[in-house]
Amino acid sequence: MKPSIFNVIPSAILLVLLFLLTPSTAFAVEVGDTLSEDLQKQLNIPKGQVGVVDFFASWCLSCAKEIPDIKKMIKQDSQQKMYVIGIDVDEELDEGIAFQKELAIDFPVINDVEQTIISEFSPIAMPALYYIIDNKIVGKHIGAVPNIDEKIINDLQKLGVEI
Repeated sequence: MKPSIFNVIPSAILLVLLFLLTPSTAFAVEVGDTLSEDLQKQLNIPKGQVGVVDFFASWCLSCAKEIPDIKKMIKQDSQQKMYVIGIDVDEELDEGIAFQKELAIDFPVINDVEQTIISEFSPIAMPALYYIIDNKIVGKHIGAVPNIDEKIINDLQKLGVEI
């Protein structure tokens, strides 16, 4: 018996619904993935340095607590083995810039108001850190941690990078 259109439609609808309801994290970059050329250009991590990509936002209280520790850690990196870049995911540019000024952020920041960068990473929580070596994601940390500077240094040491 030949399948009728009425037998095929429910299956097609189910497939479409499954695709639409699959969380965006299913398509997120993960540890072991190489960054797309577009992400490589946007992040612009200098060759020979470990990229520490820090996602934050003004509404994230833990982010505000961690940023001073990250700034302190950058000052300890006298050999410039790491390149910290912040990704401010505030949807309102003015809010993001005010937050950056309030915390006196002095490392490079991309204002991701269109949510293009965060949508590629799709972290499940904030703050979120990703470690990148030679355009490859080699580690990540999701969620708040007291003394994040020590955590990052420890993580980098495990990756063979001494700060």
